[in-house]
Amino acid sequence: MAEASTVTFFSTLLPSFRPHAHVSHRPLTLPRKLQVRCSVSAGATPQNAVAWGCEIESLESASALQRWLSKSGLPPQKMGIDRVEVGERGLVALKSIRKGEKLLFVPPSLVITPNSEWSHPETGEVLKRNSVPDWPLLATYLISEASLMESSRWSNYISALPRQPYSLLYWSQAELDLYLEASQIRERAIERINNVIGTYNDLRLRIFSKYPDLFPEEVFNIESFKWSFGILFSRLVRLPSMDGQVALVPWADMLNHSCEVETFLDYDKQSKGIVFTTDRPYQPGEQVFISYGKKSNGELLLSYGFVPKEGGNPSDSVELSLSLKKSDASYKEKLVLLKKYGLSASQCFPIQITGWPLELLAYAYLAVSPSSMRENFEEMAAAASNNTTSKKDLRYPEIEEQALQFILDSCEASISKYNKFLQASGSLDLDVTSPKQLNRRLFLKQLAVDLSNSERRILFRAQYILRRKLRDMRAGELRALTIFNGFRKFFQ
Repeated sequence: MAEASTVTFFSTLLPSFRPHAHVSHRPLTLPRKLQVRCSVSAGATPQNAVAWGCEIESLESASALQRWLSKSGLPPQKMGIDRVEVGERGLVALKSIRKGEKLLFVPPSLVITPNSEWSHPETGEVLKRNSVPDWPLLATYLISEASLMESSRWSNYISALPRQPYSLLYWSQAELDLYLEASQIRERAIERINNVIGTYNDLRLRIFSKYPDLFPEEVFNIESFKWSFGILFSRLVRLPSMDGQVALVPWADMLNHSCEVETFLDYDKQSKGIVFTTDRPYQPGEQVFISYGKKSNGELLLSYGFVPKEGGNPSDSVELSLSLKKSDASYKEKLVLLKKYGLSASQCFPIQITGWPLELLAYAYLAVSPSSMRENFEEMAAAASNNTTSKKDLRYPEIEEQALQFILDSCEASISKYNKFLQASGSLDLDVTSPKQLNRRLFLKQLAVDLSNSERRILFRAQYILRRKLRDMRAGELRALTIFNGFRKFFQ
């Protein structure tokens, strides 16, 4: 399923072009070998969007890739491609592998970077003259090479890439709304899709339309860009020992992720190859894993299309949304300060099973603080953005109970959304016309259920902690009041 490995991943696109809100495409009749579907309908279920690539579980294309890599300079491997329980296909140990052993040794000549040679040099020169950043440059490079089929040096690699991954970039608007209504990852997915569309629109208007012979629309269109950006989001790595250069590393990206390992790809100057160092031993036949980074289950679904088992990801978190109340007499004043520090009237904060960040509590303090605490508003807003020079713990005992109750109310409102989805998930309408679409819908639904259960589990834990804190706080206040009343009666 997910077949990437990384040192540093990017959570959002950073296009240097101006995004445009809308894009329309006219129907095209294309040659068979370049046939690309160009529909971006919100309700459509994407299928076979591009002509290249393979089915996610294909072993034949991955084996062909290994044979080509071996002929092109990849040294003999201690791992081979096989069908696996985690990830559908992955790399398994062919021999005993020790802990601390270096593996892969992919030479730089077999790695795709922004400096890679184009089969059509003029195409790359146009993009570089227009200062296209690395991400859009590599996305366009993949499409250009893929459209050449076997004429491209990278044809074996591209043939082994999934034609349609299950990352959220490939979910339709209707699927996002239906399955991820309770999760904040839905907004992240919509933002990512809009970023890809905006980046493509700028390239099309500023460059592609001026060079139609180099960038024909039947090849360079929104569906092919969704495919190429999906590949980059799931497979692009940053190599610290190569000055942080981003790269696609064939063969290495067949490695699947495990939350139990902490090993990453990097360039090894001694062997002059891309390697990773195992942090545990493997026996022959065992699947070898790498880490995609410390990511939440939602982030793993967003980029890679899978959700680890509930409770199996120590880096898992859920985004909790907190909002100012418009009925607050100081609403406008607080909002101005939040915007000053890069925040908004509705802000999300990550909660883990072990707790929540101080920024969340600072935001809650600001949200519940009365007008009489106006002189503290800016300190709260700065602390909520982690933009403060103060080293002291931010505490306002006089409103702490209200702040914790405010967080608890938001937490329980979120839990209610998850409960509603999970209760309804058993009766979701899955009436589709083809078995393949039915399998897709069932698979997406299961991913959404798994994500909802893992995120709700974290919220349940936060709810328990908040309720206990409030109970203890109120019990202490009650004891203090009882003692005070006892003294008052004594002196009467």
